Amino acid sequence: MNKKAALQLSINAIVILILAITILSLGIAFIKSQFGTLTERFTEVSAEIKSELINKIKDTGELLVFNRVEIEAKLGKPEEFYIGIKNTAPNLNDPDKPVCFIPAIKCINALNGECFDGRNNVYVGGTDMTLGPGNAPEVKWFSLFPEVDIKTGEVNVYPVTLQIAQALPDTYLMEFAVYKYQDGGDCVTGGVVDERPYQAKQFFIKLS
Repeated sequence: MNKKAALQLSINAIVILILAITILSLGIAFIKSQFGTLTERFTEVSAEIKSELINKIKDTGELLVFNRVEIEAKLGKPEEFYIGIKNTAPNLNDPDKPVCFIPAIKCINALNGECFDGRNNVYVGGTDMTLGPGNAPEVKWFSLFPEVDIKTGEVNVYPVTLQIAQALPDTYLMEFAVYKYQDGGDCVTGGVVDERPYQAKQFFIKLS
């Protein structure tokens, strides 16, 4: 009788194990399919945005464009947007090499007060141009590339993430500028950065 009960228990355990493995396999397959769909959608959106920004540069003749010129953001919540940069500057050291571009994002002022800690004209992303290339600003609202190489005549599109950890709800006037080296050098070679930006453009952040 005990042997019969033990055999029945073993059969039940095997059935439960098979069912568990089957359910787990189905779950993994479902997750993979969903993840693949999301990846495809993200690729499609990125391609669409890239095409949109390249066409905007062609239509307007501008060298720096955004897919959003007014960003509504909440404190601590990340918001992503895209920028497009067209390089018309040659590398004077070597025409076959690209040109290095350095981003610098500044908060110019706020509608009802100051940008941060009683100050305006504060660098909040990319490079702090008062300190020079490679130096991140004290206040960081944006995550983006520190510098990037672009070949002459080409347009490149890049993601930028905005996430403000500490600031008062307000509407902020921002400036996104890109700088290059005086001789149009690439990021590896480096050089002396032009004091005047290659291109600069303003946009707004509505923070709530």
